[in-house]
Amino acid sequence: MSDPNYLVCWEAQFGDFHNNAQCIIDQFISSGQEKWVRQSGLVMLLPHGYEGMGPEHSSARLERFLQLCSDDADCQPDIDNPAFEYDQLYSCNMQVINCTTPSNYFHALRRQVKKPFRKPLIVMTPKSLLRHPEAKSKFSYFDEGTHFLRLIPDSTAREGEGVKRIVFCSGKVYYELAKQRELAGLQESVAISRVEQVSPFPHDLVHRELARFPAADVVWVQEEPKNMGAWSYVQPRFFTASHSQRHPRYIGRPPSATVAAGNKAVYKHEQETLVQGAFSL
Repeated sequence: MSDPNYLVCWEAQFGDFHNNAQCIIDQFISSGQEKWVRQSGLVMLLPHGYEGMGPEHSSARLERFLQLCSDDADCQPDIDNPAFEYDQLYSCNMQVINCTTPSNYFHALRRQVKKPFRKPLIVMTPKSLLRHPEAKSKFSYFDEGTHFLRLIPDSTAREGEGVKRIVFCSGKVYYELAKQRELAGLQESVAISRVEQVSPFPHDLVHRELARFPAADVVWVQEEPKNMGAWSYVQPRFFTASHSQRHPRYIGRPPSATVAAGNKAVYKHEQETLVQGAFSL
């Protein structure tokens, strides 16, 4: 906080390493502006590792950060306001993102410095995307006029009645879903949309994406157990974004006392089940 123009990043090699910093997060980071009247632009890099590494290296406890976000799930925002994105960022207490492309990660950090106010930024991007052959961006995505994408819409499925299901997800599970969709030959009947900024929730973009596929079944897919991850945060906000018309359905691991299985074979079976379940029309 000594110089608001600095880009200060705190990285945990695995997301669970922030567990013992929870009291600092609660006391100073999530509540800093409201309680202490101090803005902070701290970036917390917490690699989100659902990659078979076991319970101690699988989760950055996304649900804890989302629970600390102060936006109202039942409040219908003015999505027609041209300054909606700016106003959301200005009024929130912190941002939580889960990027899937290098360009979006770059723009998130650039936005963090360029905007005229400071808010903490929580980044959930996992380590495996550093080496993933599909996690790449064209140089043109960094050119003048490009910006951070709060939601990356589906560019494969055709709009209209032909799409039977729209899958919303966040983070690296997108690449597994996209691969499974291709193997199943469902590119034209299943759309996959990536929520890159989980909080503040992109009501306007979700509303627009739902309108593109009016007859589609809506599901939320996540790797975390049902009592963890983003599900409890996004569920009521999807309902609000659709003006109480569309109810998302959950696809993922069942509720659990631990963040992940400690057995590689069990993890692999769970992962295959949830990815395949996303396309069982």
